[in-house]
Amino acid sequence: RNGIGRAMRRLWASSSAARRACSSSDFRSFSSSPPREPKDLHAAWASLAAYDSDAAGRFLNDKAAKAALSLQGAGYERVSTFEVYNGKSMSFDDTVEVDEYDAAHLWLREADGRAILAFRGSDTQKNLENVRCSATCSMYGHQLHAAVAEGEFAPLVAKMAAGDFSGVTSLVATGHSLGGGCASMLAVLMNDKADPLSFGAGRKKVDELYGFGATPVFHNSEPETPNEYGCHDRGAFPGAIYRTLREVGGVEVQDRAFNLATQNFHYPKTGLVSLRSAKSAPVAYQSSSVQGAPRWRRMVHDTPLDDELFPLHNPVNYVNWLGTQKKRLQVLTAVQEGPRYGPGEDGG
Repeated sequence: RNGIGRAMRRLWASSSAARRACSSSDFRSFSSSPPREPKDLHAAWASLAAYDSDAAGRFLNDKAAKAALSLQGAGYERVSTFEVYNGKSMSFDDTVEVDEYDAAHLWLREADGRAILAFRGSDTQKNLENVRCSATCSMYGHQLHAAVAEGEFAPLVAKMAAGDFSGVTSLVATGHSLGGGCASMLAVLMNDKADPLSFGAGRKKVDELYGFGATPVFHNSEPETPNEYGCHDRGAFPGAIYRTLREVGGVEVQDRAFNLATQNFHYPKTGLVSLRSAKSAPVAYQSSSVQGAPRWRRMVHDTPLDDELFPLHNPVNYVNWLGTQKKRLQVLTAVQEGPRYGPGEDGG
């Protein structure tokens, strides 16, 4: 027993000496891991910062400026602006005539080469007319929302070139409303092996997609819209489509911007995150584990729409309600999932 006791004392003494040799900072490095980077919040800031146009109005301009400062605080700088002038249009609130510009901003964090390409959302009546139109077209090898593809996306992407993204290590596509629809389109087309944008075989692919109250731009006659380069499981884009919800008269309703998603349009294959308030944890739904459209399509299709576009569609709410809260994963029921394969509103 004495031998064991002496051995234990020696072991304790040696371990105590080792502990004393370690600094308190060494212990802190083991006791706590670095906080998770809020990549989705950075994307939400970039989406809000894109509303820096005169047409967006003073309120959104102020919020856009604050979002830009937040991005800069996270190490990002705006390095490029892509812009298309579309003449005169009535403002979003239909009160004054304004110059109508479509735009996308490229933010770069030089420390690690991470870039965020944020498309501006609707800020004029002309934008609203295009978003609300449900006509389709065959373009870039896909069945698309015609007014967004032809009137919004194509002129803007024509201002871009592969070289604009060649120096980045990670490319994020994002946007709110119409901007989210354009971001979805860019992500799919950039990662399409057929290279419909003619950016070349060595082009930078989109690594993540975040759409906030995004316009769905892929028609259901196209049975699935995956990430062809499969930078994540089964062709799904890392990231998510984000939607806001509230209760009206005892019924939960979703952002009216999801109107086309309750009809014949869908999103690329990615996750879904539901936001209910700044005090409620975001709820995340994973994409399908099989090749195909998002498994949550049926749930979005069946959720009632809010009668009013605002307050749920306000881009500020998407930022504030997302915050830095940890998302709670929820598993879909069989009814919410719908069939696993096939085109149409039940697909995926």
